[in-house]
Amino acid sequence: MKSAVLLAAGEGKRAWPFSGIRQKVTVPVANVPMVRRLALDLLALGVEEVVAVVGHRAEAVRACLADLDKVRFAPQPECRGTVTAALTGLAEIDADAVLVCCGDIVTSRDTLKAVIEAFDARRAEALLLTAACPHGLTASHTAVEAREDGLVTGIGPRGGTEHPRFGGVAAARTETLRRYLLRHPGIMPDVGVGGMPPVEGDLASCFELMRQDGIEVHAVRARDYFVDVDMPWHIVEANRQAAQHALDALDRTVVSPGATIHDGADIPADAKVWLGPGAHIGKGCHIGGPVMLGPGARVVNGAIVGANVVLGEDTRCENYCDVGAGSVIGGRCVVGHCAEFSGVTFDLVYLYHYSCLTALIGTHVDIGAATVSGTWRFDDGVRVQAIQGRKVVPECHGSYTFIGDYCRTGVNAVFMPGVKVGYYSCVGPGAIIYEDVAERTVLLAKQEHVTKPWGPEKYDW
Repeated sequence: MKSAVLLAAGEGKRAWPFSGIRQKVTVPVANVPMVRRLALDLLALGVEEVVAVVGHRAEAVRACLADLDKVRFAPQPECRGTVTAALTGLAEIDADAVLVCCGDIVTSRDTLKAVIEAFDARRAEALLLTAACPHGLTASHTAVEAREDGLVTGIGPRGGTEHPRFGGVAAARTETLRRYLLRHPGIMPDVGVGGMPPVEGDLASCFELMRQDGIEVHAVRARDYFVDVDMPWHIVEANRQAAQHALDALDRTVVSPGATIHDGADIPADAKVWLGPGAHIGKGCHIGGPVMLGPGARVVNGAIVGANVVLGEDTRCENYCDVGAGSVIGGRCVVGHCAEFSGVTFDLVYLYHYSCLTALIGTHVDIGAATVSGTWRFDDGVRVQAIQGRKVVPECHGSYTFIGDYCRTGVNAVFMPGVKVGYYSCVGPGAIIYEDVAERTVLLAKQEHVTKPWGPEKYDW
């Protein structure tokens, strides 16, 4: 397997507010864009050419991959599903076999290795990656039914979680795949009576056409972890699982050149920590378990950092702040004076002065002093999200606040559980946010004041 196609052209609208001004596949996971993680893993596994199919916000994808010599780009003139995207990529491939990867999946390098090895070992004509469905998943998905020996017996849209789902990675003989991509009618053919498939080509259903023609299609299950990033809360889950996987792989403490740990830092004896060049953990700081600090990152002046936290390059956690376990903080961020944060931020996020947030926060966001997010509803329920006009119950992280790129909040802003704030928006001081805020919006609280005469005479002088 020497050739791969990365599908990175879609609009990713369901990931709003983290799509629109950014290409979804460039969303950072453990501080590396999703599509770059995939490309680096494929190249590390011996793939010699990667064709990235680009369309919506193509320049963002190119910026993520342009420094990788073995990556080329194939523009897709019109975004019409994964079939058209795969055909665009295959037009650049001359190899006998090809690996096709959706750019919005997050999984381990070992999982990709297992796909390549299984394809070779079984001398397969076609093979799919499958993954377990998350508990509580309510959205429809493409299910793959397979026997114990890995031979696929059916592929199609399903509800529920009893069958594994298509994992966004497929391997096939190039000409076989090309033939069935061309045969695809542009709408998923095998749906039940009353089903309403979208008018777009679906990569996995091409493999069902192969199977119906008597071609053996094999399946291999994802190892370690797998997240299909579709909705905003999936970004949180992908970050948590990727960070956990990286930290679990630490077998010793690594202190890079120029990095230091003060003798007065409180770190469990059995905790493995990884410090990039120039990183520092200062006196009086508490580290709850294994952590990774990027180059130049600093944890100083009484900061508290929980277990399994990843800090990006040149990020500062300082002045008695508290970063919750499992959090991923982007590069050049500041978590400052007594701020409490749990969740995920992208690059250049500032949290100061008594703010308390459980959130997914986009890039270049300024959080005003004492900004707070609620995480627990009075009815103990989870907010039902509106995703492109459809009601969706998140299967994970449903009480997070989701703040898009290039936003800011005023002092004492309060977010109710599960609300989303669109990119390029401002939430003014003292505002209490119960509903989603559209992109390019300023929301200000309107106060009514009562004024009347007052003075010493009111006190019986």
